[in-house]
Amino acid sequence: MAKEKILVTSALPYANGPIHLGHLSGAYLPADIYVRYKRLNGDDIIYICGSDEHGVPITISADKEKVSPQVIIDRFHEANKKAFEQFGMSFDNYSRTSLPIHHETAKEFFLEFFNRGLLIEKKSLQFFDDKANMFLPDRYVEGTCPRCGNEEARSDECENCGSLYDPSELKNPKSKISGGTPKLKETIHYYFPLGKYQPALEKYVSEMNEKFGWKDNVLQYCRGWFKDGLKDRAITRDLDWGIKVPVNSAAGKVIYVWFEAVLGYISSTKELSLQKNEPGFWKKYWQDPKTKYIAFIGKD
Repeated sequence: MAKEKILVTSALPYANGPIHLGHLSGAYLPADIYVRYKRLNGDDIIYICGSDEHGVPITISADKEKVSPQVIIDRFHEANKKAFEQFGMSFDNYSRTSLPIHHETAKEFFLEFFNRGLLIEKKSLQFFDDKANMFLPDRYVEGTCPRCGNEEARSDECENCGSLYDPSELKNPKSKISGGTPKLKETIHYYFPLGKYQPALEKYVSEMNEKFGWKDNVLQYCRGWFKDGLKDRAITRDLDWGIKVPVNSAAGKVIYVWFEAVLGYISSTKELSLQKNEPGFWKKYWQDPKTKYIAFIGKD
């Protein structure tokens, strides 16, 4: 039997707190068991993971402790890496998205999107805290969801009902920085026009369901998004902490963590290449169409 070339990744744990048994049972232990079996079978397989180290929850924790975000991520990266080692997880590489190799990779991807005209630059209204003299990313604002009435909704998204909305629709907004009422102020961001690709995504979901038989709750979740119509998503943020947007017109902005964090799997494999002193090693897994890619992402 021909041996397989397999790339396995587990969801990057957020470096904002310690992992626990729930994490291990979801995205890590099942992946590790699979990887160990495939290694014993003689397959060409690598197992990639690392810490997700950007985003607003980290800056909020840093603000609360009156320390830099670097202090937070250093603490939890080391703690989680040690915990994985103690549980015997057999990653081929466990990296960090704060490393230069990841910043370089994320900027390369952003510029590829930008230079191919895949991004839209447009103005939008975002909450601004006069007392703190700063724009407030989504998690820095809480208010009442205009759809379900949840009183702990973010500025543009409600985790309770899953709704996305314009910040102007949020009721009773409150700044997590000053506790005051923020005002809406115009800012410019780069957006990925997700709605443009809805027909292709609907086709993909349908084909994958026919081929693999997706769970009904997953299908209904996807169809709910399609029914409402996919909206353009901003992939930049007005923040100090993160990967700087590599275009001159975006000074003071960083790449949104949901755009760059997923690239951590690639940058972690690149780091593994350097450890092996084989710069092109990562391409054997990420650029070979014969590679089987399996992502263990856990479950809420």
